[in-house]
Amino acid sequence: MIRFTAVLSLIVCMAAAGMGFALASNYEPPPGVLAPSEVDFGGKTVTIVSSDFWKALPLEERIAEAEEVFNVNIETLLIDNADLMIARIMSGDSAYDIIQQAHRVAYFPLVTAGMLLPADDYLPEEFFESLPSLDRNTIEKFKYNGKRYGIALHDGVVNDSIMIVSYNKDLIERYNQPDPYELYLAGEWTEAAFEQIMIAVTQDTNGDGIIDQWGMPDITNAAALFRWAPYNGAELAVQDENGKWVFAYNRENAIHAINTVLRWKSMGIIGNGSYVDGKVAFNATHLPGNRHAQAAGINFGLVPMPMGPHVDRHYYPAFEFFMTCLPTNAAEPEKMIALANFLFREEDRLSFLDEIVTNWMVTKEHLDLFLTANDNWQADGDIFQYTSVWDIASEAISQVLAGSKGAAAAMDEIAPRVQAALDDLFKQ
Repeated sequence: MIRFTAVLSLIVCMAAAGMGFALASNYEPPPGVLAPSEVDFGGKTVTIVSSDFWKALPLEERIAEAEEVFNVNIETLLIDNADLMIARIMSGDSAYDIIQQAHRVAYFPLVTAGMLLPADDYLPEEFFESLPSLDRNTIEKFKYNGKRYGIALHDGVVNDSIMIVSYNKDLIERYNQPDPYELYLAGEWTEAAFEQIMIAVTQDTNGDGIIDQWGMPDITNAAALFRWAPYNGAELAVQDENGKWVFAYNRENAIHAINTVLRWKSMGIIGNGSYVDGKVAFNATHLPGNRHAQAAGINFGLVPMPMGPHVDRHYYPAFEFFMTCLPTNAAEPEKMIALANFLFREEDRLSFLDEIVTNWMVTKEHLDLFLTANDNWQADGDIFQYTSVWDIASEAISQVLAGSKGAAAAMDEIAPRVQAALDDLFKQ
């Protein structure tokens, strides 16, 4: 395949249109945030503590500029363990830390232990409204005891963990099936259309009487199911009108998603084939996860997850949520918030988007779909991995997928336990 280098020109055009590197002289702080001219750290050291430097660090030139403008020394520290992060805060070493942790690494252990500084105590509503939608939606979803904890953006223009569907164009064309991207553009990319293509491509290709090509890999395990079910709007728990987290996997949309996957398994249209080897037509993944298929020469397209019968839009579930936070013992929090907002800018995240475009996209359709996914993401995705909520539900889902329990009965059975775990986790 020939790399579609023209997609890079979009990044250049976006920068030229005003999203390029901006100097301190034309930086305008968000509402409620101190201007650089109002802040002087007196040569102190501020440490950016992250669980993933590739996704999290500011641009080198931005760090250098901030060091001069704020009279501060900026260091970085990689910590990808919740216990180590808590120990750092408990020891008092975190007073001048800016924390960027993926939710699966440390957010819940930190926030439930009272280790994070509530952003609402220092920032007005207008600040949160000014954030890019990716960050605004994440911060809102991760409220704890009614408080928000994000004090600056992290994602800006891109969350690379958003799940989309990669499909083998050649395989689908071989069986005279419609192109999923064309169905998506026509508003016809639905569960039913997806299922019909999977049926068509499921074949015994060598005539030995055994199916060896499928529509999609076997997703009859709890982790895979949790990542797939949002196609029908299903998440383990959702916030009600009062902001309370309530168990939601006993609702009709979740039961339908579970039973549909079981039906696909019984039909034999999902199986143990490899997408990289060309033995399945579809693979739900994030873009970095698609790199192996690209390296193998798969002629792939990208579409959203098909639209389930209980939803009126395409869902783009993420499985990693980052926030920029401060520890509860933050010294000079107003100054730290000012520095964080200077360091982390929406326009600066274009360089990360550029890496994704360069490494993992081939056509303009790929770019269009990925930008649409990020623009339309509404904090879709399960946030409870590595919590007791996930553990209880995983055990029950595994029993359902193994055929030992029915979906509706199993979810009703665990509902009180999961709700108790949610109430404990969120102190609600």
